[in-house]
Amino acid sequence: MNVLIPAAFASWEPTLTATCARCTLIRRAIVIAETASTQDARETAEAASGTVVTAWRQTAGRGRFGRHWVDAAMMGVAATFVVDSQPVERLALASAVAAADACEAFLATRVGIKWPNDIVVAQRKLAGVLIEQRGTRAFIGIGLNVAHTHFDEELELRATSLHMLGKSADRLAVLSALIEALDRALVATDEVLVDAFLARDALRGSRALFSTPEGPVEGEVRSIDPMRGLLVRTETGERFLPARSTSVAEWGGVRRR
Repeated sequence: MNVLIPAAFASWEPTLTATCARCTLIRRAIVIAETASTQDARETAEAASGTVVTAWRQTAGRGRFGRHWVDAAMMGVAATFVVDSQPVERLALASAVAAADACEAFLATRVGIKWPNDIVVAQRKLAGVLIEQRGTRAFIGIGLNVAHTHFDEELELRATSLHMLGKSADRLAVLSALIEALDRALVATDEVLVDAFLARDALRGSRALFSTPEGPVEGEVRSIDPMRGLLVRTETGERFLPARSTSVAEWGGVRRR
């Protein structure tokens, strides 16, 4: 390991183990000092369903469609939750609602969800989710910006953190809140999750540019079914874009790099 680990790190595993003891599905916590990505760590690959794997530092996290999640040293939270395999659309919905709930526990205000599962405030990304399935297990990767005071030029218009939103939060406390929020979401009904998503929907009614296998699509988002996709009004009429193959390329005048 090439990162200096402070004494406070010793409290992570017992604290998160105690958090898991209060949960229904997530029952075990594994804590790593440093890893390229919790999604790709050996500990994650070997973990049984019902495990959360987190790291003091993640250096090469990745997001949906292979996008890079910036290395923020020890400023953010990175965790992968190993659960039983199920429809990816439901996992994405539950994860987005859980990440939003965890953020709101510290901000005391409602945040937005930019379909399918980015957590945003004033169109700036606060947290993101990556869902992958391998055999009988699913891997839910969640990255959340906690203590960042700024971002580099590439991200300054697209990212924010709890600290930048006026809340100084301890990463361990954020992790605990995230674990409990995801556990609640995973056992919630589809109806409850959809209602929670739509109450926070940040994309409906706005214009955006989408990447699809058939090429870019631009238009106004008319409606969203968080587990299926979205209906977009384009210059040539309304078009449905399925969740599995669509991503937001530009929104609010900021292009996704």
